[in-house]
This record gives sequence, structure tokens and C-alpha cells, in this order.
Amino acid sequence: MNRRSRAQSSIFFRPESHSGKWRIFVKKSAEQGSGLSITNFNMPEQNNQIDRKTWRHPVNLWTGICFALLAGPPLSAQTDTTLPILTIRDARFDQTGFSAWRGDSLPVIGVMSLSERLLWENPLSVRANGPGLLSTISARGAGPSRTPLFWNGLNLQSPQNGVVDASLFPVWAGDRLEVRYGGQSAAQSSGAMGGAVFVEPEWNIQEGFSGLLGGAIGSFGRKEFMSGLGYSNSVFSSRIRINGLAADNDFPFKNTVRIGQPEVEQQNNRMDKLDIQQFNRLVIGDRDVVKTALWRLGTFREIPPAMSEAPTETWQRDRAIRAITTWEHSRDTRSLLQSRMAWVDEAIFFRFAGVVDSSRARTALFSSEYSAVSGKRITWKAGGTVIRQWAQAAGYGDPDRWYTQNRLAGFGMFEYRLPGGRITALLRQEWAEKQAAPFTCSLGGQVGWGGAGALRFHLSRNFNLPTFNDRFWLALGNPGLRPEKGYSGDMGWLYQKKAFTLEATAFHLLLDDWILWEPGADGLFRPENLRKVWSRGVETAGSFNVEMRKVKFRLSARYQYVRATSIAVYNGNEAVLHKQLVYTPSHSGSVVLRMEKGNASLAYLHQLTGNRFTTSDNSTSLEGFQTGTLLTTFRIPLKSMILAMDARLENIWNVPYQVIEDRPMPGRNWRIGATLFW
Repeated sequence: MNRRSRAQSSIFFRPESHSGKWRIFVKKSAEQGSGLSITNFNMPEQNNQIDRKTWRHPVNLWTGICFALLAGPPLSAQTDTTLPILTIRDARFDQTGFSAWRGDSLPVIGVMSLSERLLWENPLSVRANGPGLLSTISARGAGPSRTPLFWNGLNLQSPQNGVVDASLFPVWAGDRLEVRYGGQSAAQSSGAMGGAVFVEPEWNIQEGFSGLLGGAIGSFGRKEFMSGLGYSNSVFSSRIRINGLAADNDFPFKNTVRIGQPEVEQQNNRMDKLDIQQFNRLVIGDRDVVKTALWRLGTFREIPPAMSEAPTETWQRDRAIRAITTWEHSRDTRSLLQSRMAWVDEAIFFRFAGVVDSSRARTALFSSEYSAVSGKRITWKAGGTVIRQWAQAAGYGDPDRWYTQNRLAGFGMFEYRLPGGRITALLRQEWAEKQAAPFTCSLGGQVGWGGAGALRFHLSRNFNLPTFNDRFWLALGNPGLRPEKGYSGDMGWLYQKKAFTLEATAFHLLLDDWILWEPGADGLFRPENLRKVWSRGVETAGSFNVEMRKVKFRLSARYQYVRATSIAVYNGNEAVLHKQLVYTPSHSGSVVLRMEKGNASLAYLHQLTGNRFTTSDNSTSLEGFQTGTLLTTFRIPLKSMILAMDARLENIWNVPYQVIEDRPMPGRNWRIGATLFW
């Protein structure tokens, strides 16, 4: 709703005498026209900004919150019609920490990889080997195996090595992207020690048939296509989306390792990828919703040589199938039972020196949780999870055997809403086969200080289980490894006033029994619980919105300082004590300027990454770098369709840089595309 209509509309609830449920209405003034509608029901980030005096029934505050969370595209109805009965359809209050980054809409049409999206704005450290190559993520210096990635609530960390390849994860325009900072093992289980990344598609699609068809070309032989088709009504919705990408990635670079630093062309770097995702939602009566999500991923990637190596025919094939089914049952507007089943089957085939090795991992998951509202201020949730994992690899003791692990977890969460904020607490106990997972807990809160803003805090105990590779690798794995464990905490301040937002957070993360692969006396690398690591620092962010002559401007910026060091070692290697962890920049940040007028939008994104050490004793390092990205879109309305044109210019200043040593990144490059929506 615009400023005028928001002031002249009223939202109210009416009880249904026959069912005991409530209906929600928006009543328009005569100047706005007849009818009832709900459009952009904006929910403040802080629950304490709702004036409870305007809600005439004790359940309505929570009902309103749930409605705001679930509000999708604008809904409309004719005069004298009403909206369907409103029930709780989500109880997403598992966030005990309050420091987060949320990906805002950018002038992007189509698909980008998660590593690209995160590199543009730098909310956490992305360790990219090159375009299309392995890219991992790390929050607050915790490392890739302690920063999980969730898709539709499913943890995608590999049970074999504990990491996620962010370059293979597609992010479509409109997907919800969020980075939650701080230890979250109590809420998200093993691995969530420095932070976690969440991606979820938009479930609400326009009524009737809809679709898209588009393509793009770019530098270094880049070609891609995207298509989608969907159907939705009040009971059932379904859609499929497909993305294909092919690129040679044969960019030129200056090889600083060779004598004379000649300019050469990257070799053996082709990539082909096909990604298919399918989603369904079925509403059964006014109490049940069933959702399904299926993701089929297939890629082929050539692995280029490092700058100091000769070219070889090295390649990798990745295949993954991920399926999720969720059932939501709401007995009334004050409770929700949510159950989920998931199946993941992933395989990697790697060719090196003429030999092809393979590895495969499977995960079966069942979880169920019950959420309820008690009184006016209390919300609670309890549930459990059962996980069965299998892994098979040529490098294990028996390459034909499926190595297994069973995991069982139970948790409980409590939230108390204050007049100026909320306090949350969560407890979790997990049992892993032949591993003693520690009891974990967390306590978080956000308390308003009136016009001075809001104070927020978070304390948690965390853990990370050893991976299958850590335990079962032939002659090198260590079945006796202890889970990593530790504590984290942060305290911050948030100030919001109309179009201005400013936040600052100080954090610390203490991790003991850090698992590290290091060479022994025979020169072979083996995993051991070798260190205690302390990471601490500050994060600041701000944004400002203004509109001038019908042009909307948004300026945002963020900065992170991270000091992550080993404060104890258990193998006598004291040279690494009090030294910054490898590939962990002390300084990083970004600035984003966005402009929008009518059907046109433009954004400039500038990111900076400081020096990174490449050895544990900090004897060698990589120089820091800054890159800029320019994004623009233009939409052309047609009769019943929209034609959207978009363009990207990345590394606009043509900066030569490396994220990983001896792995060059491309210079200035472009991409242009067109997509038809209906």
C-alpha cells in the first residue's frame, strides 16, 4: 500500500461463531475504491513495535505475526467477499541470535550462484578457487565446515567432508537469502558454530498459470538458459524451474609465478551445469498443508592447473538429488505441528592422473516439531530429529562398503515477548553413533530502548561432529576423534528511524578440540584434535533510503573485523600460536548503491577483502583486493507479459586478484540476458 492508502485503510478481525476461528479483513475507504484486499502487510523486524492495544483478542498478536510472515503477493476480492480463515502456517522462531544479514532485492533477473551473490556484498568470507570451481563459505573465522548452508530447512553440508560447494548452489531472483551470525548448534545441530546461511524459494506464486523463459550470454564463452512454469489456485500450487549453464572460463591472466610474469589464458576450465527444481503445495481443508520440494543437480567441471602447475586433464562430475516433504497441521490458530522427511543422494567422480575416483553419500532425515502459544506472551516449541547417513569412497578402508552413522536429537525452545522485545532460550541434546555429542543451549534477546534503539545479545554452546573422511579414510582416518566444542556470544545495538538503520555487534567465538589434518613424522596428513581457537571482532552495518524526483535511492554499507587465532596447540607446534587463521581476512566490507525509477533499476556494488595469510605461521600472505559490480534491469510491460532485460559488469575496475593462492580470478567480464514472464 502507498502512504495514502495505508493511512486510510483499517485492518480488523472478526470471530467466526460456528468454528471459533477468526477472519482477517482490510477495509478500504471510498477514495480507494470498493472491495477488500491485503497488500504488503509490512511487519516490523522487532515484535515490540506492535501496539497490542489494537488487537482485541489475546491470540491476535501472534496471529498477526504469523500472517505477516506468510503474506505473499497481493490478494484481492470483490465487494462483500471475505478472505479465507487464517490459521498459523509457520512457526519460524528458531532464531535465538539477532545479528543477521538478509539479501535485499537487486536488479538481477534469473539465476546466480550463491558464491557470486555473497562475493558481491561480502556478508561473510567466500573462498573461491575460480569461476565455477569449488567455493566455500566461512562466518566469523569459524571455517567452512562450521558454517552450514540450509535449503528449505535441510542442511546441505556433506557428511563426508563437512562443507558445501557454494558455486553449485543456485539462487533465483526472489529467493529468500539470509545469513544468521553466531553459534546455533542448539537450533541447527552440528556444524553451526560461526553462523549459517539459509535459502528458501518463494512459495506464493500468482494465481492461475505463470511462467518464464529466458537466456543470457557473457564473457569467456558463457551461455545459459532458464525456464519455469507454474500453476496456483486456493488449494493447490505447483511449479518447476530449470537452469542450464555452459562456460569455457578461458579468461586471460598474468601468471606471476612464471619468469617474466607472462599473460596466459586459463586452460582446462570448462563447466556445464543443469539444475532442475520442482515445488508443490497442497492445502487440505483449513488445518493441513503438504509441501514437497525436489532438486536434481548435475555438473561437469574441468579443474584448471594452479599457476605453478602444468595443464592436466583433470575433471570432476557432481550429481545430487534432494527431496523434501513437509506436512503442517494446525489444530487451531494457537498451535502448529510440522513434520518433515528428506532424502539426499550425492555422488562425485574425480579424474586425476588418468584415474577416476568416486565417492557417494546418502542422508535420510525425519523431524517433527510442535509449536504453541500460551497466553499473551509465551511461545514454545519442542521436537526431535532422526538422521541416518551412509558414505562410500574409494579412499576408505573398504571401497565397496557403505559406512554409516545414526543420529538422534531432541530439543525444546521457549520465547517470552516483552513490551519492548523478546527473550528466547533453546536446549538441545544429540546422540551420534559412537560419538559423544555435548549438550548444547542458547539464550538470546532483543530489548527496545525506546527512541535509542534496541539492545540485542546471544550466548550459546556449540559443537561439530567429525566427518566420515575424518574417521574412515584408509590408514589415515581417526575413529577416536572428539567432536569440536565451544562457546560463542555477541552483543549489539540496532537503531532504526524511518529511512535510516544502523547496527553494530561485537562477538567472540571459542572453539576447543579443533580438528586439523597435519603431517606426521612420516609426512602423511592425519586428522587430530589439535588446537583451541579464539575468534573475536566487530560487525557494523547501516542503510539509508531516500526518494527524489520519483527516483528511489538506497545506500547501504557494512564492515567486519575478525581476529581469529590459535590460543593453544596440542601437538607442540607453537609457531602457530596467536597467529591469524589461514584465508581469514581481518578486514572486509562492502558498499551498495541502488537506484530505481519506474521500470528501470541500477545498482553498484563495491566490496573489499583484506590481506589473508596462506600459512599457519603467517609467513606468507595474499594481498587484499577490491572489486566493483554494476547491475541493471529494465522491464517492458506487454499485453499479458513482461519482457525483462538485465546486464552485469563484474570486476568493473579490472583488478587482478586471487582468493586462493595461485588460483587466479577473471578480470572485467560481462553478462547480458533477457527473460519473458507471463
